[in-house]
Amino acid sequence: MRTAAKSTVLGVILAAGLVFPAMAQLDLPCDAFARDDDGTWYATQQVTVGTAIGLVDVMPGPVSLEVANVLDAGCQ
Repeated sequence: MRTAAKSTVLGVILAAGLVFPAMAQLDLPCDAFARDDDGTWYATQQVTVGTAIGLVDVMPGPVSLEVANVLDAGCQ
C-alpha cells in the first residue's frame, strides 16, 4: 500500500515539473486581446494562455476570470 502512495506522489511531482517549464516558455500574446471601457477583456483570435491552473485555450470573445487576471498582470 505504501508503494502505491509513493508512486502516486512521485507521479504528481514529475507531472508538475514538466508543466511549469512549459508554461514559462509560453509568451503572453497581448496583441490577441482587447479591453473595453469597463475593463472586460476579449480575445480577438484563438490563443493559448498559461494561467495558474495550467494552459487554457481561449476562443474569440469574452475571457474567463483566470485569463483576465493573467492579462491584467501582463498586458496593459
